[in-house]
Amino acid sequence: MTERTLPIGELAARTGVPATTLRYYDELGLVRPATRDGGRRRYTESAVKDVGVILFFREIGFTLAEIASFLSGEGDGRQELIEQKLAELAERQHRIEVARTALEHGQRCPAGEPLKCPRFWTIVDGRQHGLSLEESHARAHFA
Repeated sequence: MTERTLPIGELAARTGVPATTLRYYDELGLVRPATRDGGRRRYTESAVKDVGVILFFREIGFTLAEIASFLSGEGDGRQELIEQKLAELAERQHRIEVARTALEHGQRCPAGEPLKCPRFWTIVDGRQHGLSLEESHARAHFA
């Protein structure tokens, strides 16, 4: 008995992913149809889970290229991708924390208006001279 296959429209409905995106995933080799019937893509039942894996990785910040590499890789290669993504997320989290500190200062700035604040302009000047936001902020507040 032959396994039932899903037309692309059914896969799209079951996963919430538009058919155009599923076609793109096919072009990238992420989710391939099992067969083509009259030129139309037909997927195995397991494609629902495959799309779910892609959605999960997208949600946690992986690019489609990273997902393709992860899915085609093995052991050490996958661990390396995880380590790279963790480092990237840590850096992004750090930038968010620095941005939050700057915005919180803007809320309670003694000048009342950030664009009238001399510290604000010191930070901008520091950035223009190659300092990080964190270094510029420290220079403006603790120098």
